[in-house]
Amino acid sequence: MSKLPGRFIVIEGPSGIGKTTITAMLRDELAKRGFPVVATREPSDSALGRLARQGTEEYRGIVLACLVTADRYYHIERDIRPALRAGYIVLCDRYVPTSLVLQQMDGVTPDLVEYLNQYAERPDLTIILTGRPQQSGQRAQERGIYSRFHRGGQPVRAVEDQLYRDIAHHLVTAGFPILHCQVADESPEMITADALHAVLPLLGDGSG
Repeated sequence: MSKLPGRFIVIEGPSGIGKTTITAMLRDELAKRGFPVVATREPSDSALGRLARQGTEEYRGIVLACLVTADRYYHIERDIRPALRAGYIVLCDRYVPTSLVLQQMDGVTPDLVEYLNQYAERPDLTIILTGRPQQSGQRAQERGIYSRFHRGGQPVRAVEDQLYRDIAHHLVTAGFPILHCQVADESPEMITADALHAVLPLLGDGSG
């Protein structure tokens, strides 16, 4: 667990899998129970984050990996650690696993990504959603394509989904607390309930 008073929860998975929806629903469920909670995302809403989010056509490989990591460290310093120090539960939509997947798809080795992110705040729990690559790809396309990582159709979505599965296994093996939700026909409410069941014990609340 984090050495700071708050708790740091990361929600991960392929584009269009429902991370933003689950993050918002989990935030609302925790708030209903009286927990101080804040939701954020990566890339962040800083100037660095906007550059990383909108610059995937221009920046590639190691350059993009370093840009994303710089935004992450700034996000940690500016938003995540201050909230954890204040006792908040921080829910983050995308974090280091996204870098391990997307930068690997961009030709950067996982070892280098892990090296770049070695000082990143360690989550108390990482929730990884995988499954339904066809539906995820369609949803991402309907939402609007702003990144070259969203292109490529079904074959690319299947690769992305498998990489997240591989990362989930790797992180479990490395001793990270992971909840891997394999999404099939589950509703967002069902997934949120599973996530809440995993999060509440971290807060000293065994109910759920």
